[in-house]
Amino acid sequence: MADINLITAPDRLFNSNESFLLVYPSTVTKEQFNNLLGNSETAVNVYLYEHEQDSHEIDWLLSTAKLVDYTILDIDNCPSEIRDLASYFISQSNTYWLTNGEVMFYNKLSNKRIYNLDYFSDKVGGKLEKETQ
Repeated sequence: MADINLITAPDRLFNSNESFLLVYPSTVTKEQFNNLLGNSETAVNVYLYEHEQDSHEIDWLLSTAKLVDYTILDIDNCPSEIRDLASYFISQSNTYWLTNGEVMFYNKLSNKRIYNLDYFSDKVGGKLEKETQ
């Protein structure tokens, strides 16, 4: 198993590890992500954003989303303040998003909707390698 660094606001870690930002992941999403990393030999930074209070670290969240290789946004679990930013996140090329909603205009912004992290694992080849563009 690889080294996994779990990072929360206001901290950041500057190294060359693959990096993920999980925004309000559900328990199922966390379990799937844990299973995904369990098969990895790559060192990984995992930024976790899920505040339980009303005080959000919006500046940290926005700048971290630009810093990481992959953002996974669980729209259904986000409070309204963060859900208001969903279209911004979804428009970013490194964001993959989950929702149970059927009628979503987000599909016009991005085709990176995922239904579970098994799909995400297949998308990156199961090796946690960066996408080549």
